[in-house]
Amino acid sequence: MKHFNDIEDNEIRIIGQPEVTRKPWYRRWWVWTIAASVMALLAVVLFLWTRYWSANPDATAKEAPVESIAVEPTVVQHAPATVLVYDTVVNDVPLRLYTPTNATPELCLGLPDTTDESIILALQAADIRADNHKIVGAFVLKGEPLSWGLSKQGFCAIFDGKMHIGMAENSPLFEEATEKGGYFFRQYPLVNQGAMVENKPKGKAHRHALCELDGKIVVVSSIDRESFHDFAQALADLGIENAVSLTGGLAWGYCRDNEEGIQSWGGDLKNWTSMPELNYILWRATR
Repeated sequence: MKHFNDIEDNEIRIIGQPEVTRKPWYRRWWVWTIAASVMALLAVVLFLWTRYWSANPDATAKEAPVESIAVEPTVVQHAPATVLVYDTVVNDVPLRLYTPTNATPELCLGLPDTTDESIILALQAADIRADNHKIVGAFVLKGEPLSWGLSKQGFCAIFDGKMHIGMAENSPLFEEATEKGGYFFRQYPLVNQGAMVENKPKGKAHRHALCELDGKIVVVSSIDRESFHDFAQALADLGIENAVSLTGGLAWGYCRDNEEGIQSWGGDLKNWTSMPELNYILWRATR
């Protein structure tokens, strides 16, 4: 038997384990597997982000959102002022659309004069407090501020022959309506830039809304008693871009039909005559 210490003079013997030669990191299979996985993940994220951005270009926009869009009254050439009435059903919610044509909107205090044939549509605008019968929220009548406050974020401003409806806590249109002898009031917002808006008041009632639809101003009313939620959702699904509520429930209002005369809704007029700040939005035949 030959022992390890029996080494001849011309013999070389390596003692210990042989040295292992390691491959460079870039030649290891698992490095390339991880790199390929990361690249694939980044490609998926980039693809999804590109599709989202192209479908929602405003999602990353830095510009201030448009508060409202000025809408001019609907004009039909060589035709008298009238109200076009159309019924439809959205989400099992029956709706009635009123489109005033060849008429200009304005606000007034007190009940509109039904004998004034130039008025073709009238609905109560801002709400009235039950305790003191004062106007709820900011209100401007022919350039004169009659009420202040931000109890509701929806608004309607009328000046320079155009109407603005939208949703904002503080709107410069209040000052502009004051400076230009216009009108302004606040109400609950129902639809903002195509999306429905939730409101706190619960329960069901007959609802009315001032709406922007296809570049026109229309009034939409619920034929049945509806909740704010169902009414607002029906408006959004109808394609309404912006909408603010008008006083509903038993609030009295009317439209004038050239063939059938006055068609009114709401409660007894005697309930409203004792309120000096009762206010209406009405459309008067354009002169």
